[in-house]
Amino acid sequence: KMCGVGVVLVQVSGGAVCVKSVNRGGPAHKTGVIMRGDVLYAIDGVKVLGWDVERVKPLILGPVGSNVVMSFQRVGNQVHGKRGYDVTMTRALVDPNASATPRQPFETAAAFG
Repeated sequence: KMCGVGVVLVQVSGGAVCVKSVNRGGPAHKTGVIMRGDVLYAIDGVKVLGWDVERVKPLILGPVGSNVVMSFQRVGNQVHGKRGYDVTMTRALVDPNASATPRQPFETAAAFG
């Protein structure tokens, strides 16, 4: 069975894929660093900036217990310039309804979890 890391991603205007929410208890939530609004930059070293959500999905999903490295960029008022970070997570079965961050409207959202 294919598993994920417990993030909901959304395509925003300009083409970037951003974190819409992080599912409570999932691998992404347990890292403590992935935040709503973070821009997905690469998966396992493959640059995905500019890809759409459906093209990104197969790179995130995989067998339970397998690792995935996701690279993000954080932009915003509290960050001077862009700040990038990598997170290694172990894929697991996650509850797609266990959102740890508020659900607010975005353009198009897809859960990977």
